[in-house]
Amino acid sequence: MEVLFNEQDIVDSVCIYIALKERIEPEQVEVDLELHPSLGITASTLALGRTARLHEQDIIDAVAVYLQGYHQFVANHLQVNLSFSEKNRFTASIQVLSNY
Repeated sequence: MEVLFNEQDIVDSVCIYIALKERIEPEQVEVDLELHPSLGITASTLALGRTARLHEQDIIDAVAVYLQGYHQFVANHLQVNLSFSEKNRFTASIQVLSNY
């Protein structure tokens, strides 16, 4: 099975990921996704007056945490691929791997 995320889904995942770490509400987190020339896809976050930069693996982890916490997927059974295009902006393709 494949799950597709648009840019807003990715941003929501990062908000939840940071909120869990900081023990705050997701609405208190601001996220800007960026395509960095040497780092790939990154996210700049602002929460509680502090900024942080998430790298691609952090964003992948955030998507997995979101799918596990809100939709009962098994995080270790997800293969998340982030991509960027001018047309679709930031997207994620998530392959749900077999439980066997």
